[in-house]
Amino acid sequence: MSKFQKTVFSKLYRYYCAKLLKKLWISAIWLLYSLLILWSSLKWLNYSLGSANNWQEKLAAFWFASFLQLISLMLMMSPLVSYLVGRGLGWEELKEKQLFRVPKISREEDVKVLIFTPDVDRQTVIWAKFAAAFTYLVALNFFFLTLPLTIYFLVAAKLGMLACFSFLLLNGIVFAVVNFFLLVPFLFYQQEGGSFLVYLLCFIFLILLILAGYFLRGFVSQYPLVFCMLSVPLYILVGYLFFSLYQKKFLKNDLD
Repeated sequence: MSKFQKTVFSKLYRYYCAKLLKKLWISAIWLLYSLLILWSSLKWLNYSLGSANNWQEKLAAFWFASFLQLISLMLMMSPLVSYLVGRGLGWEELKEKQLFRVPKISREEDVKVLIFTPDVDRQTVIWAKFAAAFTYLVALNFFFLTLPLTIYFLVAAKLGMLACFSFLLLNGIVFAVVNFFLLVPFLFYQQEGGSFLVYLLCFIFLILLILAGYFLRGFVSQYPLVFCMLSVPLYILVGYLFFSLYQKKFLKNDLD
């Protein structure tokens, strides 16, 4: 990427970050619902961390917390990714009582960006959108999920400072980056596809992901480091698959 292209990327990145800021209140609404998910699991996490006798057991509890955060982030990031893709949030369909109609994508903004931004191409637009989504995912995960959980574990679970700092570092940054590789490409492809079949396949994928986390909980508890090391390439591989599908679909769209 040339120096000028990097400049264009930087401008687009700032533009999409500012664009998402206008819709952050929708993520805040989903955050309240996400807190119910986390709150229902706090007792179990509190017990797991309190009874953990070594770092392996603590790491397993941290990963399970990260898995719950992944579900919460999916709820909070979905409207933001929908906004970046150009698909409506369903307000018009709701007013018309079309509850099961998928909102259409508007390509107007992408057309304007490609026309009025010098030397920009569609690939740069894709990377700028993903970079903006990455920024918001990490920020939402750190400040609204991981930090409150860290304070809770420090006060209620009475974990040591080292354990709480490790939780803040792993779940706030490391696991957040890993979750990004899986979650954001998945949401982009889901919103770009927008058909009933795509939503059905994505729903099945989500159910399988949750079931895998549930049935593998024993293996995670026994071999947390091995599982974490295996989950990273798996998340990246599946995320790359969704990214490739989204990129292929976006690049072939007629924006004229």
